[in-house]
Amino acid sequence: MQPLVQLITAWQQYTEQVPNARVEGFCYHYLSANKGQASNNNQADLQLAKQLGKTNSILKTYYKLALRQIPGFELEWYYLLEAIAAGHELRKTEIVSFNLLLEPTTGIDILNRMLKVGIISERVDPADKRVRLIKLTNEGIDLLNHLNALLDKVTWMVLAQVDTDDKVVITRALSGIVDKHTAMFHEGKTKAIENMELAIKQLIDKG
Repeated sequence: MQPLVQLITAWQQYTEQVPNARVEGFCYHYLSANKGQASNNNQADLQLAKQLGKTNSILKTYYKLALRQIPGFELEWYYLLEAIAAGHELRKTEIVSFNLLLEPTTGIDILNRMLKVGIISERVDPADKRVRLIKLTNEGIDLLNHLNALLDKVTWMVLAQVDTDDKVVITRALSGIVDKHTAMFHEGKTKAIENMELAIKQLIDKG
């Protein structure tokens, strides 16, 4: 394929994926996709992980400050509301196991407190009487919408300086990682953790 044709084709593919695409973002995306592997890729991975961790800590700090406007509300509640909304109705144990930030007993305790204030509801699964199903109440849906609007403003305040095209590239790259590891935990949290521990041990042994 002629270089010009190849470039035009790449631009067309990029504009299909990125609304209001700009030349700067396309050039960054194209060069990133076609460059060779970095000579010190492990170091680049570590630096990226550090920046992601620091950014997440900054966002969580701002989120907690913003949530002071809602007495008695905890940041963990927001994450659980998001998880429940995504699944529409989930098993109580699934909600806790899917959220890697929480220990099982802590997660159940938080869900019980959310039940008491009426933002989620619980019912017995008709297919298995031992199972409890959780979903958002109307109050919970309204609260989640309010929280999303509030935290969207806070997030913008932190990330506004990042170019929109860069955000699209970063989001696409991280989404693949999130989807892969989320699927692993959906298959079984205990097994997933055991596999991770084994993989880490093998890496250490090689070193």
